[in-house]
Amino acid sequence: MEEKKRMENNESPVPYLRRTRTAAILLSSLCWGLGISIPGLSLLELQRQVGVSLQEITLSLTARSIGHLIGSFASGFCYDRIENHFVLASALFAAGTVGGFIPWVQDYNFLLMTMAIWGLFTGYIDTGNNFMTLGLWGKKAGPVLQAGNMLVAAGGLVVSLVVGPFLTITPDSPKGNLSDVMTSTVYNQSAEDLATLNITDYNRLAIQEDYYSDQIEKATSLIWIPYSIMSGIFILVSCMYFGLYARLSDRIMINTDEKDPAMKQHFTETNETLHFRILLLGILFTYLFVYAGNEAIFLGFLYTFAMTSDVEFSPQIASLLTTAFWGGFVLSRGVAILISRILHPRTMLIIDLSGCTLAALLLSLWGNSSGVVLFCGAILMGISMGSAWPAAVTWAERNVRINGKVTGLFLVALSLAHLLFPWIMGIIIAMYTIRSLMYFLLFLCIASFLTFTILQIVASKCRNIGNCENKSEKIYKIVAREMIDIRKEIYDV
Repeated sequence: MEEKKRMENNESPVPYLRRTRTAAILLSSLCWGLGISIPGLSLLELQRQVGVSLQEITLSLTARSIGHLIGSFASGFCYDRIENHFVLASALFAAGTVGGFIPWVQDYNFLLMTMAIWGLFTGYIDTGNNFMTLGLWGKKAGPVLQAGNMLVAAGGLVVSLVVGPFLTITPDSPKGNLSDVMTSTVYNQSAEDLATLNITDYNRLAIQEDYYSDQIEKATSLIWIPYSIMSGIFILVSCMYFGLYARLSDRIMINTDEKDPAMKQHFTETNETLHFRILLLGILFTYLFVYAGNEAIFLGFLYTFAMTSDVEFSPQIASLLTTAFWGGFVLSRGVAILISRILHPRTMLIIDLSGCTLAALLLSLWGNSSGVVLFCGAILMGISMGSAWPAAVTWAERNVRINGKVTGLFLVALSLAHLLFPWIMGIIIAMYTIRSLMYFLLFLCIASFLTFTILQIVASKCRNIGNCENKSEKIYKIVAREMIDIRKEIYDV
């Protein structure tokens, strides 16, 4: 009955479905976390599946990043022109179908193409999650964004637990191939040992090598199980979005984001000029690019730094260090859901960037020589990074009008940073030493802080100018209206 009254009065049904749509957004964020984590954990399995070297199989991650970059850019135009639930439902269904097909690909070039297509659809999902959250909640989107990003990180943890039992090739095994262990017992023999090694022993080793190779080949096929689970979750969530699309497909209910009271209030309160929008978005893109580069470098090289620096952690301790970082990361995003209701996004960003800078300073000074400092710095970095990205998106929503193209622009900055900065960091490490990692990290943290300071100053100045222009326009209208009234009175006389 209440719903019919809303439709008769031409009111927005968004508040009535806000909880359902928010739950759908959170579930798609969990899907996004599952999707970005599973290829890295199954990389060695995919390497053996297509029969290429480790360096060649890493290009599959690059192909996925390029696809994500294209998807993030193209999706902005789609979300502005097509009903949002239909676009996101189609992207989830396509990503689930393509992702379930990956463990069956046997050709290397076809695998690269499949990963690129998968990244394309996941780019649509990432953009849709952020854009629909802002469209649904407006200025109150902070806690929902924090919850969504926490579920992305939780998805990575879930994948690490689910995929592990199905891995037959682990980083602990040399080159991920147990047959190499058998052959090394022959090729590492001295000349005297080879002279005494009879043909029977050699044949026995060859038979054992074939046996272990066959066993690995059979066990490798189990990787399709976690991929199928992930694919099923994607398709189930897509069905939920298709149901929402059917529910909102009425003429009155279509394009509900434009009728949302929160968005309507936001559009009327935002004082934007074209120059203000271009300038602010340009600086905001630079800030997100630099910050995301900081995140990509630390995530990509923390394990390598722990293994090759002077602390010389064992693989187990280095893995524990990575787990400690992710623990702080997830904890920070969970706490930020509550804190974002109290603190302004500007305050949260200042705290986050200060924490990142302090952690980078500690790591650059003592992280190479002290394991305790390395652990403390990694945990502090995880806590600081956890809420920085959603806080930045919330800050942007409060200072500039957000549409699909702007949300896609944010994720283009993220994709470019994750694509370029690890490559640049690899060149720097090759030219100098692994210690340069923390120095470059400190440089990026300081650059992020300075860029955000400039961004805040520009936003404040432009907002004041916009307010002054609006006040001048209101005064002009009042004076003009009074002049018209005076002229009418004179004419009547």
